Amino acid sequence: MIGPIEVKYIQTLTDSGFLIGLSYAVGTVVFALLSVWLGRHSDRAGRRNYIIVGLALGVLHPLLFASVFNMMQFIGVKIVWAAASVATGPIFMAHIQHTLSGVKNKGSLVGAMFAVQSALGAGSSIIGGYVADLYGLKAPYYLMTAVFVITLIYAMIALEKGKNIPDEKVDASDKRHLLDGIHYVFKRPALIYYFIYNAATSINWGIKGMLWPLIIYDISGRNSTTGSIFATMGIVAFCSLIFIGKIVDKHGEFKSATYSILLLAVSGAAFIATHNLYILWVAASVYALGESLWGPSQMVILTDHVDSSRRGEVLAIDALFDRAYNTLAPILAGLLLGVWNPRYILIIYVSLFAFAYIAGRVYLKKHQQDATISGI
Repeated sequence: MIGPIEVKYIQTLTDSGFLIGLSYAVGTVVFALLSVWLGRHSDRAGRRNYIIVGLALGVLHPLLFASVFNMMQFIGVKIVWAAASVATGPIFMAHIQHTLSGVKNKGSLVGAMFAVQSALGAGSSIIGGYVADLYGLKAPYYLMTAVFVITLIYAMIALEKGKNIPDEKVDASDKRHLLDGIHYVFKRPALIYYFIYNAATSINWGIKGMLWPLIIYDISGRNSTTGSIFATMGIVAFCSLIFIGKIVDKHGEFKSATYSILLLAVSGAAFIATHNLYILWVAASVYALGESLWGPSQMVILTDHVDSSRRGEVLAIDALFDRAYNTLAPILAGLLLGVWNPRYILIIYVSLFAFAYIAGRVYLKKHQQDATISGI
């Protein structure tokens, strides 16, 4: 809801491109710093309380954003936004995974959840832009506060009813050093396998909105075509997520992840290679299908292969890696745009899918006796 108009609102506070960029950078850095710390503490203190506090901060930060008078205040509010985002992002997902840990049809349920999130995200973006045009750039912030109020009330009721599924808390005597979570992740073959694939998908997610429009416009010469192709991808994602989780339930999370990587590699290569708009459109649609399959696959991997007492911290580490990939990938692409054609740059990024597939298979072969990843 805020995304489409945030930069326009910031421009009412400053004309400085540096400060505009800094506001986004500060949010990302604070999110990264808080994520692992809050994730670890949520494992110890219980995730429900953190989710409630995060939603309460969600009620507060849009009001603060709408009330600031200068960029220093806006950047300061980004700290509140980051804390709310950690609690309602990785910590909330850790709670969902803990709730689903004993359920058989996890893939189907996760797919349906992602489909709803996709629809709500698209709808809120449209509403945010429409409300801003009618009532001004501050109006979406007030509307976002109302949404958080409703969500907070619902969460308090739902989490109270769900207390029959207790949080698995870390024993108070369990002292963890700073990098303990990283050590935990990279000592488990299933999670290493996941992080290999996730690196490729996250890096390509980070540059899709930057390089793809340039390639599409080079073929079509119309910005409307770019919007139509991205809209098609959104429709494909929404429709496929409704049923694609069943593939994960039937074939398993690791095979499904492999299918996803292969779809992304092949469709990404076709997107780069073709100069035919219709083939490019089809390739983009298949790519969206691969992204949709990856969502439930990664969720089930993390649900089944992370100890409940570690979920908050591991999900925070995962979010931290995602943010790093999403931030660094466009920076490198931006530097290369000065000397290379966007297609050549995209070859580098899409080739990561092939490298991830090969690395994942090689790693699997070395650890094929490990019970947690057998049968891939």
